[in-house]
Amino acid sequence: MYIKEKLRNVKQLLIEKARNEFYNSSVLYELVHLIQLGGKFMKKSTIIIMFGIVIIVTAFLGMDNNKMYQKQKHFETVNEVLDQLNDKPLKAIDDTGKLTETNEFKECFSERKRLTNLEFNFSKVNIEKVCDLNEKDKSEMLSEYDGFRNNFSKRRPITREEPVSLIVDAYNYSSLKEKDDRSQKLKVNLVLVDEGEGLVIDYIMYHSYVEGNDNA
Repeated sequence: MYIKEKLRNVKQLLIEKARNEFYNSSVLYELVHLIQLGGKFMKKSTIIIMFGIVIIVTAFLGMDNNKMYQKQKHFETVNEVLDQLNDKPLKAIDDTGKLTETNEFKECFSERKRLTNLEFNFSKVNIEKVCDLNEKDKSEMLSEYDGFRNNFSKRRPITREEPVSLIVDAYNYSSLKEKDDRSQKLKVNLVLVDEGEGLVIDYIMYHSYVEGNDNA
């Protein structure tokens, strides 16, 4: 009976977390206490499961959606996304003095990537060329993306997928005061999707590009 009461307490605290969106360490306290009780009353397999629950709940509580940038723009075309990226400052100094991605840059990315990592560590890009993709190229890019996407724990329905390949001049500034005007030529492969926020980048891969080698 006491264990059931503890489980009810955990459930209620999780409900409060979902409603109020704040971190409540009492949840972890209750779970740890429950596992301690389990050492006396539960089988080993059940205890292992409870430790797994602690890990999951810790991740759940530690993920603060309020810190994720909320999109303001709704892109309907690939060109709108590319215009948002092209020759714009992608990094700026935040309130803590740290060089970080600009909100304008974050507008181009999916909720998943805004919550985790944009995976594009450059301060500015000049789009030199939008590559022509044949059906085989598109199929290969989408197949690679789908394999990647299947690993996501949270997937929203996609109403549209757009593979895009670019040749860009990328600049990487260690600070805004010490800008390095030397660029790095890259081939950048993107998959843009629409999960209800308009077209956004949900997949990005890039590598060095050699002039004249379109298969690089």
